[in-house]
Amino acid sequence: MRDYAIGELSSLSGVKVPTIRYYEEIGLLAAPARTEGNQRRYDGEALNRLRFIAHARAMGFPMDSLKAMLRIARHPEDPCDDIDDLVRGRLAE
Repeated sequence: MRDYAIGELSSLSGVKVPTIRYYEEIGLLAAPARTEGNQRRYDGEALNRLRFIAHARAMGFPMDSLKAMLRIARHPEDPCDDIDDLVRGRLAE
C-alpha cells in the first residue's frame, strides 16, 4: 500500500498544500496518519478524494454542494436523487 507526503499529494492532485490542510481542518479530508517524526502520510483513498474535490471545485460546485456530494458518496446504497438535484442545479447555472 502506497502512501504520500503532503507535498507529493499536492503535486499529484494539483491542490496546494495550504488548501489540503484547510480541507482537513473543515473535515473534507480525514486527518492522515503521522510518522514518528509527525509527518502527515496520506493513502490512495485520500488522493482519490482530493482529486474528486479538486475536480468538483474546478467545475464550479460551491463548498456546500461539495460537502453534500461527499456525504452522499459515503452511502452508495441510498438513492441518488440528492446528487442528481445538485448536478442539475449546477448545470442550470
